[in-house]
Amino acid sequence: MDRSNKGSKKGISRRKFLKGAGIGVSGTMALLYFGRSVIRRGLSGFVAEMDMPSGISDFDPHLWFEVNADNTITLKSPKVEMGQGIFTGFAMLAAEELDIDLDKIKVVHATSVNGILGNTGVSNSTSSLYVNIREVAATLRETLKLEASKLWGVGPDSIETKAGVLYGAGKEVTYAGLAKQTSKWETAETPALRPASAFKYVGKEFNRIDLPDKVLGKPIYGIDTTLPNMVYGAVMYSPYIGGKLKNADLSGAESAVGVLKVVQDKDWIGIVAGTRYAAEEALAKVKAAWEYNPNYNTKDAIEAVTVGIGTEVNIQKEGSTGRVQSEEVKSEYRTPIGFHAGMEPSIVVADVVDDKVTIYTSHQHLPFMQQSISDGLGFSSKNIVMVPVFLGGGFGRRTFKHNAVEAAKLSQAVGKPVHLLYNRQQEFQNGFVRPNTHHVLSGKLTDDGKILGMQHDFASGPMGFMAMPKFVEPILGADFVVAGHGARIGYAIENLKTTMWQSSLPFETCMWRGVGMFANTFAIESFMDELAHKAGVNPLKFRLDHCGDTKQLNRRKKLLELIREKSGWYRPIAKDVGRGVAVCDDHKTIAAAVVELKIEEGKIVITKVYQAIDPGILINPAGIRQQVEGATMMAISASLYEQGTIENGRFVETNFHNYKVATLKDTPEIEVIMYEGSDKPSGVGEPPISPIAPAIANAVFDLTGKRLRTLPLQVALENENNSM
Repeated sequence: MDRSNKGSKKGISRRKFLKGAGIGVSGTMALLYFGRSVIRRGLSGFVAEMDMPSGISDFDPHLWFEVNADNTITLKSPKVEMGQGIFTGFAMLAAEELDIDLDKIKVVHATSVNGILGNTGVSNSTSSLYVNIREVAATLRETLKLEASKLWGVGPDSIETKAGVLYGAGKEVTYAGLAKQTSKWETAETPALRPASAFKYVGKEFNRIDLPDKVLGKPIYGIDTTLPNMVYGAVMYSPYIGGKLKNADLSGAESAVGVLKVVQDKDWIGIVAGTRYAAEEALAKVKAAWEYNPNYNTKDAIEAVTVGIGTEVNIQKEGSTGRVQSEEVKSEYRTPIGFHAGMEPSIVVADVVDDKVTIYTSHQHLPFMQQSISDGLGFSSKNIVMVPVFLGGGFGRRTFKHNAVEAAKLSQAVGKPVHLLYNRQQEFQNGFVRPNTHHVLSGKLTDDGKILGMQHDFASGPMGFMAMPKFVEPILGADFVVAGHGARIGYAIENLKTTMWQSSLPFETCMWRGVGMFANTFAIESFMDELAHKAGVNPLKFRLDHCGDTKQLNRRKKLLELIREKSGWYRPIAKDVGRGVAVCDDHKTIAAAVVELKIEEGKIVITKVYQAIDPGILINPAGIRQQVEGATMMAISASLYEQGTIENGRFVETNFHNYKVATLKDTPEIEVIMYEGSDKPSGVGEPPISPIAPAIANAVFDLTGKRLRTLPLQVALENENNSM
C-alpha cells in the first residue's frame, strides 16, 4: 500500500492548507471589515443590555467558607469592599441558605491564594454573584449534613439545620463541633435554591457589618498596613503630561539623612528610608529634567475631542436616519476632564523575599496588578500573593493604574517590606482621568409633538481599552463599550442614529464612576428637555410619551410615573424654585431624578433631590439607599464644580485647594424611592449618578430660561451671566 499517495489524495498538502487557511483568515477579516458596521451596532446593543459577568469561575465551598471554632462562618469575598456595602449583601445571601444567623457570618477578603480573587467594578458585585453565593452556601449546608449523616449512620435527608446546629437521629451538633470531628470532607451536590418567598434576610434593611470597625477607626485600610521591619518609599514621577525622564542628579538624595536606597528606573525615581518623612525629604533633593510638550493646554484637549475628529464608528441606526438631517432642533454639549478625587490615595505595601512577592493593597483589580508585577519584575504569578484590604473609595481609579511595581522594586532593592503611598499631587497628576467629551444632538418633531427622528454624534477619549486585549481596539474602532456606554438613544423613536468619534489624547483616560453614562446622559436628557419645550409638552410627560412598549421601556415608564407621583411633579412650586427631570438605563438598572433648586447670589443651590431607582430585587434596601445618596452627592459635585484643566503641559489641579468639590453645605434633602421591576438584581452603585447633571441643568432652565450645555454647571451659569 502506498501510504504517501493515499494520504495525499485524502489529506491536504501544507501549501494548500496554508492557502486555505489564508483564505479563511482573509475571509474572516474581510467579513469583519465589510460587515464591521453591522457587527459594531449589534455589539453596542448587546453590551448595553447584557448581564455583566462576575469573572469568578471556581465555586468550591471549601475555597469560599471556613467554619470557625466559635460556630461562626467566615465568607471569603472574591470582590473588594470599597464602601459599596457588598460584604453585608454577601452575608445576607449566604445566611439565606446556611441556616445560621446573619451576625454569625464574618466576611473577609479572599486572597490570591484562595484562587477566587476577581475584579471589582461595573456595579455588578452583588448582582453577578446573587445566585452563586447562595449555591455555594447551600452546597456547604448539604456538605455539613452529609458528614453528619456519616457520623450518626442516618441518611442526609433526615438531618435538619437551624441556627448553626445540625439535628438528626435524636442527636445534635453545631457546625463547629462537626467540623472539629471531620478531617476529610466529601462535597455534596448543589441542591435547588430556596425560593424568594422563603427569604428571611433579603429585602429587609440591615446595618452594614463593616460599620463597627470603620466607626471605631480600626486599621483596616491599605494605608494602615504595617509589617515587621517595614520601611517607607517615596517616588518621583513626571509632573508633566506624557513626560519622559531626561536626566537626574541624585547626589542630594543619596546623602540625605535616613535614606536606605535610591532607585532610578525608566521614568521614575524612588527613595527608600526609615520613615516616610525622610523619604519625602530626600526625594525633594532630586533634581530631575523631563522631556514634555510645554505648549499643550486645555484648549488642545477640547479641540481634539470634537465631533468629526478621530475614528468614526456608528453604534445605532434605526429607520430612515436621512430624515433626521433636516433637524428642527440642534444643540451641542461638552463635559470636562474629571478626576476621581478619592479620599485615600493609592497605597501598596510590597514584601519581596527571594523569589516571592506579597502585596497588600487597596485596589479594584488584583489579578491585573499581579500580572503587572510579574511582567515588571519577572516573577512567576504563582509566587506573587495578593492580599486586598479595604479601599477608601474606588470609582474606577483603582482599576488599573497603581504603584505596585515601584513598591516591589524598592522592596527588592532593600530586602525589606516597603510602604508606598501616592501623594495627593501624584493622585491628581499621575493617575487616570475621565476624558472630556463633545456631543452634537439634532432632532425633528412631528406636528403632534412627537420625535420623528433624533441623532446623537459624540466624541470622547477611550475609557476601557486598557481592560481589553490589544486586538480588540482595531476591531471595535472606538471604545463604544465603556466610553460610549449610555450614548445610544433609549427611547422608542422611529428614526435614530448614534455615532462616536474616538479622539487621541496625550494623557491617560480610564473608567470613572458611571463611565460614559454620566456624560452621555447629560447630553441626551438635556436635549430631551429642549425637544419637550420646543414641542410645548411637559418634560416628564414628553419622556413618558416616548417610552414605547418593550420590557425595559415599560420599567422606565413605571419609574417615571412613580417619581412623578412621589415628587408631586404637577404640584405648584414657588416662583424662585426651578424643577428638572432626567432618567437613564444602566445595564438593566433604571434611575430617574427630579431636582428642585434656587439661584442665590448667582449660585446654584439644590434644595431637594428625588432619586428613584429600579435595580430589580432589593437585597438590602438600607444599603441601596446609602449608595443612591452617595452617588447623588458625587454627581452634584461633578455637575456643579469639578473640572480638570491643563496649562503648559501639566494638569493645574494638584489637591482639593484648587479642585473644587461639593461639601456638606451643598447637601440637599435627598429622598430615595426604590422599586422592584425585576426578580433579578442589577447594579446600584453607578446608575444613580447619571441623571443628576441633566436634571440640574433642566431645573436651571425651568427657573431662569437659560440653557446650560456645558459642565460644570456653576461655571457655565457664571459664564452665561457674565456674557449678558
